[in-house]
Amino acid sequence: RRKGAAVTGVRGSSFYKIVYFFPQVLSIVIVALLFQFAYNPNSGAINSFLRAVGLGSVQPDWLGDPDLALICVMVVLVWSTVGFFVVLFSAGMASIPRDFYEAALLDGANRFTTFFKITLPLLWDTVQSGWIYMGILALGAESFAVVQIMTVGPSGGGPDYSTIVLPLYVYQKAFRDGQAAYATTIGVALLLVTLAFAAVVMKLGRRERLEF
Repeated sequence: RRKGAAVTGVRGSSFYKIVYFFPQVLSIVIVALLFQFAYNPNSGAINSFLRAVGLGSVQPDWLGDPDLALICVMVVLVWSTVGFFVVLFSAGMASIPRDFYEAALLDGANRFTTFFKITLPLLWDTVQSGWIYMGILALGAESFAVVQIMTVGPSGGGPDYSTIVLPLYVYQKAFRDGQAAYATTIGVALLLVTLAFAAVVMKLGRRERLEF
């Protein structure tokens, strides 16, 4: 935010950081259980809210509908991890000298220009780290925990296998079906895919380092 030629930041940014980071202090098990109760079609908070606002005829079976279950799980995963990225990028932006923005504003630059000409280039290493961490989360144990706890079926992944994820598939093959060798092979392949993803991101995102 600009005041004259001074950069004052976003009003209430400290409060926003606390709100976004709050899920990070909770165990992923607690988060999954909270949302499991919220998604309950009979007594959950979401359907109760819909009834309260006169939408009682719209009562989805959130985790029991194959078309909705995966979306519901994705919402939980995004909500539980966004705080890390808020802190990551906030720390990166705090390290950028304010003089750069003040000089750009004096030259008549707008918010769009300062973002693409100053903020993004100086945060490029942080962007790379964020992409890599996002890939690790998507292929890691956090998705396993959320799906295992929230979804229906003998060992999660339902309904109709609509929410199955690779870590959960490895678990099912190893401990439910007794195919330890097959599960180990998939686990090693998952590790290689994660490493390959990180290498590709580093390769494609390589650019000249900007010093300030």
